[in-house]
Amino acid sequence: MSQKSKQSWWDYTLILLIFAVTGSTAALLPQYIMPLTGMQSGTFGYVLMYILLITPIYQVLLLGYAFIFGKFHYFYAKQKQMLKWLAGKFRRRKETSS
Repeated sequence: MSQKSKQSWWDYTLILLIFAVTGSTAALLPQYIMPLTGMQSGTFGYVLMYILLITPIYQVLLLGYAFIFGKFHYFYAKQKQMLKWLAGKFRRRKETSS
């Protein structure tokens, strides 16, 4: 196997590891965060609050773990790309409704 091939497999494995660790952490955090909201589990408000809290926390965790594992620039670029794509979708929807 060539050196470049070995490096790309290592990078790919590291990226998957970062996603795995971030997902595991994001799955464990709600049991500590959600009781602080004082909302009853299973209600619409609880689910909405869960989504509104965990989504940005996941993004911050992803960048944090990426920094620790040395892949910050890769994940930061991907998050910027995703935000630009989402902004474009909302912008087009707003223009078509006018």
